[in-house]
Amino acid sequence: MLTMKKIDYPLKGTADHVKLTADYMSLFAANLANMESRWSQWKTDNHVTTIPENVAGLLVAEVDKVADIYNRFIALGIPSTQPSAKNPSKTVRSDEFKELDKIFAYTNKYDSIIADFFMNHAAQLHISTCHYCEMAYINTYARPKHHGSSTTYSSKQQFDVDHFLPKKICPIIGLSLFNFVPSCQVCNSRIKSYKVLGSNKNEWEKFNPANETYDLDRNVTIRLRMWRRPSTTFRNPNDYYIHFRCKNGYRQAVDFFHLEERYEFHKSEAMRLKLLKAKYPESTIKKISALLCKPASDIKEDLFHKKFLEKHDRCFAKLTRDILK
Repeated sequence: MLTMKKIDYPLKGTADHVKLTADYMSLFAANLANMESRWSQWKTDNHVTTIPENVAGLLVAEVDKVADIYNRFIALGIPSTQPSAKNPSKTVRSDEFKELDKIFAYTNKYDSIIADFFMNHAAQLHISTCHYCEMAYINTYARPKHHGSSTTYSSKQQFDVDHFLPKKICPIIGLSLFNFVPSCQVCNSRIKSYKVLGSNKNEWEKFNPANETYDLDRNVTIRLRMWRRPSTTFRNPNDYYIHFRCKNGYRQAVDFFHLEERYEFHKSEAMRLKLLKAKYPESTIKKISALLCKPASDIKEDLFHKKFLEKHDRCFAKLTRDILK
């Protein structure tokens, strides 16, 4: 499994993929007919002929189709705002977009349901850390509520579900499964918000962690570099800085989420790993292995925990692996 970090969806065409999309569609079963009717009427009212997809098709459109639909919707040129009736000098959401917001109602309707869907499939999809930065966990916790002598618990989420392509600009993909990215609040709300990562369809597909071909892990390597020759190896933080070495265009994603700047705070962990690696070179590990009658691979795991971090989807697994290369 790769880190930094595509969503580990089942391959298209497999039974697991069919079941997953069917599970997702079931969330909308009670309202689907009404949604289809209103979407069809909206297209008629606005003379839209270039988006033939029905609501069901929009809900489970694959990443490439979502990007294509986003392109076609923008090309319609329908304004998202209009002058306020109460104060014409101000703008409000246009009537056309308000109706779409109601048809594809994410906020205050399906948002918590969709978050629960991802948590219910977290083990299958290897959802545990933010898929943009791998610096924060994707999880829920049980919050107690006391009722006299009894206590009930409600599940509270500690993560966001980001729309990779923004629903504010294109409401009709506001409920599309493969447009969602479980993420931390920093990546979603504070950095990304309604901004778009990429400037064209190919880049929207490339940088979407829901895409089967998303491959930031192989195209980005995290390194600890020196500002100057250190007086003491791997001990003074001011001597070092974090660098993300990128290829095949992934510098754009790294810069978009300010990953180098944010990882800089955690360079002490990179320095700790480098110092530990210097203390335990291969020759020393072999000696320990012989003394303890224990495989060298087990000694390395006891020291560096690399397999544990990857197996259990822990934060900074990629940092650990890259620094130890």
